[in-house]
Amino acid sequence: PFRVAATMLAAFLVPGLLGAAVFKLFPVRIELTSEQPVQTMAIENDSDEAARVQLRLYAWRQEGDRDIYEETRDVLANPGLFEIAPRRTQIARFGLRTSPGTTEKAYRVFLEEVPTDRPSLPGEIRTLLRISVPIFVPPARPAARLSWRVVPAEGASVAFLVQNEGNVHVQLNRLTLKQAGDATLGSEDMSVYLLPGTSRRVVLAVGSPPRAGGKLKLVVMTDQSDLTV
Repeated sequence: PFRVAATMLAAFLVPGLLGAAVFKLFPVRIELTSEQPVQTMAIENDSDEAARVQLRLYAWRQEGDRDIYEETRDVLANPGLFEIAPRRTQIARFGLRTSPGTTEKAYRVFLEEVPTDRPSLPGEIRTLLRISVPIFVPPARPAARLSWRVVPAEGASVAFLVQNEGNVHVQLNRLTLKQAGDATLGSEDMSVYLLPGTSRRVVLAVGSPPRAGGKLKLVVMTDQSDLTV
């Protein structure tokens, strides 16, 4: 489980700020298959006030660096709207209503806090929590495959064009760039999803630029497997 809370950077602009709820979720990723078409998620209200939550489901696709969400009935959520008492847990269920294909299908469920009342004092505003969790429907024969190409970058950085040539998503979690002799040029944690058939430009900051004509080694940590390019 992990804790996620909403904050507002412009809080200093208003006289008062009523905070959003604090939730714990488990799991933070859902996989639905023909063998297991129903999965559950535990949503715990870790605040001192009751919280009302609405679940919205969307089909998820990517175009370049953009995530695009479209309404869908492929996956159903139950209950769609509920209230969680302070320090209590609600179980949500997700059911698959479509068949797996040759390429992984991707969705996202948005957990949106619904206001239960209005601010009681003039000048107060209420921030609302919105969490997005991925849902995947993998194919019968999943195969993850990435291709990498170095592309021009500005300043002390190295850029890569990463293309997902497999039929399932890949989440990039960490990149470490090394030069001959295993000297580390730069390393960065990240959370970048590449859905099947998509590409993404990823920029990695380095302490010093690579030497011209030198061979580079990129160590990649993903949610599928670790690899070296």
